[in-house]
Amino acid sequence: MILRALFLLVVSCAGGPLLAQTVPPAVAPLPDTSGVPKASGNLRLPGPDPRQCGSSKYDAICAEGRWAQFSNLKLNVTAPRFEADYTIEQAANNDIHVTYREEIGERRRGGEIVVFSVSTFAYRSREEFPEPGSIIDYMMSSPIMLGSLAAVLLDHGVLGAPASVTKPRSITASSRTQFIRTAAPRTAILYAPPWSMTGTVRPAAAAGELAFTLTFRYRPVDRQGRALEGKTDTITLKGDVSYAPMRPALPESFDVTGWKIQRDDAPLAGVATLGEARKAAE
Repeated sequence: MILRALFLLVVSCAGGPLLAQTVPPAVAPLPDTSGVPKASGNLRLPGPDPRQCGSSKYDAICAEGRWAQFSNLKLNVTAPRFEADYTIEQAANNDIHVTYREEIGERRRGGEIVVFSVSTFAYRSREEFPEPGSIIDYMMSSPIMLGSLAAVLLDHGVLGAPASVTKPRSITASSRTQFIRTAAPRTAILYAPPWSMTGTVRPAAAAGELAFTLTFRYRPVDRQGRALEGKTDTITLKGDVSYAPMRPALPESFDVTGWKIQRDDAPLAGVATLGEARKAAE
């Protein structure tokens, strides 16, 4: 649901085929987006291509199933010289609300964004963005891709539906052949095999909510998608994820006072709530 809505939005904002556009600068150095080949007219290699999602043992594992259909996610990510907190809420009508906070060495970045139509979004951040068409990429790519990574690892660790987790359990998953691929509309991350995950998952306080802690070890890749020999990276993901029914839409009373509101690269002014922003964007 996240990717479907954002692909529509970026096509509208960017005005061209996604794969033909230049991959934007990395929104964070972890995971390293330089590991993805630069976009070109044809990303398919001769023979099996582990950069593509698929079902064979050679193709990448991607977050496309029931574990990716969460209504809310709170995620903390840590790695050497990197820490981040993300939240994502998905509504049934494709409204998306994302917050992010990242610390990369001495650098800090953060913000909040609500996407509520194919061509309109509201955001607030202290960051300076190169152009209106890049704002969604900078603000949402890391939360989407790391949220997708958590969903993949939970899916392969539990080997069942989210509702099957009725008590605390230890989980593991690994592969010596398959890549993991997580994608945002104009960039993607590869995690090369052999990779392994160990962790725990348990029911949380609210109905349909799970708490998890995952330690993920993998091999990074070069710009051609080849695994780097002798190198292993580790990411820890902790959070709470809810599979309770999604809200039909984000509430019309959602306060966007002082936010910047963008429609088709043009700003909208004089609105205080999401409901007013929806009307102004019609």
